[in-house]
Amino acid sequence: MLVGKKLGPLKVDKEIGSGAMGSVFRATHEKTGKVFAIKLISAALASNEQAKARFQREVDILKQLNHPNITKFYGNKDWHGAPFFVMEFIEGESLEQILKRKQRLTWEEVVAIGQQLCAALQYAHDKGIIHRDLKPANLMVLQDGVCKLTDFGIAKDTDVTALTAANSTLGTASYMSPEQCKGARDITRQSDLYSMGIMFYELLTGRKPFTADNVMDMFMMHTTATFERPSRWVLEIPIWFDTLICELLEKDPQRRPENASAVAKSLAKIKEKMLAQTSAGVDAATKRRVDRSAHDLKLSDIDKDLARALLGKKKKTKTEPFYRKNWFTVTALVSVGALLVVAIWFFFLKAPAAEGLYAQADRLMQSNELQDRKVARNGPIEDFLRFHPDHPKAVAMVRWRDQVDIETSEYWIKNGRKSQTPDDAEKTAFEAVDDENAGKLDDAKKRWQELLKYKSETVKEKRMWALLGAKYLGELKAVDDLGRDVLKKINEERAFDKKHDGDTKEEKLALNAMRDEVNERIAKARTQWRELRDSTKQQPEMRRWFLLAARKVRDLPE
Repeated sequence: MLVGKKLGPLKVDKEIGSGAMGSVFRATHEKTGKVFAIKLISAALASNEQAKARFQREVDILKQLNHPNITKFYGNKDWHGAPFFVMEFIEGESLEQILKRKQRLTWEEVVAIGQQLCAALQYAHDKGIIHRDLKPANLMVLQDGVCKLTDFGIAKDTDVTALTAANSTLGTASYMSPEQCKGARDITRQSDLYSMGIMFYELLTGRKPFTADNVMDMFMMHTTATFERPSRWVLEIPIWFDTLICELLEKDPQRRPENASAVAKSLAKIKEKMLAQTSAGVDAATKRRVDRSAHDLKLSDIDKDLARALLGKKKKTKTEPFYRKNWFTVTALVSVGALLVVAIWFFFLKAPAAEGLYAQADRLMQSNELQDRKVARNGPIEDFLRFHPDHPKAVAMVRWRDQVDIETSEYWIKNGRKSQTPDDAEKTAFEAVDDENAGKLDDAKKRWQELLKYKSETVKEKRMWALLGAKYLGELKAVDDLGRDVLKKINEERAFDKKHDGDTKEEKLALNAMRDEVNERIAKARTQWRELRDSTKQQPEMRRWFLLAARKVRDLPE
């Protein structure tokens, strides 16, 4: 047992973690009192040359890395024949622990974490080092919010020969890229980006995109299965973040972002766009208040004379009517002062407390009833943005407001409800849905795109259609991705003579239809696409399959 032992000037305090390769201990420098972490290879592996070589590879990799978002390496030695190395001790919490405690994180928190992770990855990738084991357990968050990437135990230095044999797999199955699952020899930096996409998905939704009962099933899901977009589980995820995660989780590495820096730039743009939306809402609320004040407080002739008096300007000595007498001036001045006091009290002192409004909104937003959430949107949320536009929680209020507006517009769409006098935005939204149901997805995309011009609109009824348009454009992109995935599987079948069975009845129907289509059995393909369309028409959770089939039925010749 290493606890209580001395390793040079370091005294081991306690064991803080263990794994297959070894254990990590906390140790204190006896002279300086500085705390370090020590990683010691497992006693069972101390005589295993391959294990020792892999341990040494981690040491060699860590020696190359010196970045504020990567655990710092200090040195290495042996203890009774077992190699160990000393590294920075991180006083913080792993993302895995944070996720267990909080269930899921806000998009703002994930953006902040993601930007730091991207910086660490880009630094490592520029040195030819692929981490290959990104997961919440390997990212530590300090009390000041700084993130540290840890555990390069199975990292691969692309400048040297890998220690593992070809076609072997390393990493935690839930976070492994498709190419890792296939045991590909040339793992690139895009593999880490896929794992980062899995992490983002889990942090935002509290669930992983794929679940399976065993490792092999998980491998199959990474390589062949589709997933629900994260916004299907959490409505307030920004559409741009939703799309970025889908790009990170592309099966083909070439279709993922180019590098970690590109992901970091996308995260910055997401933050910028969401802050712009918040500013638009704040400006609108402020503008309404300012306009109302300007309208109510018009300057009269008396006010102008009072201003002259206050500025020391002399009045004309002509005979003046009673309302220019001193007694009237004093009375008017007192009255105006009283009115100003009342105005200040009404607009500022009487303003509802921010924390109280937030608590009301939070309670109503937890309800399963849309009507309760609409009460929150039109009551405490609206009041919060009117009276406290600069409060830190205004961002969350804008997010809730947008969530309710999207839910409301979706409710209208799904129930065929239209206003008695629909405006152009509402008409366009219903026409877009009609196009979707008819399989005219390109026309639908144009209509949804047209609605985006209302995103800065202060009129709630128009702006909510713009929000819905952004969401449904994302859905149509997912339909395109779904179609490409089905076609890719058919092409794989033809190339490798291996049939894909499909995980669900909908996927099986789509695969059969696509096989017939590729083999030019058009009539049979059209029949099967029609069957898929009709069987999913009344199932909202299967709408992507419905839209894919509806487009195929429309596009294939009779």
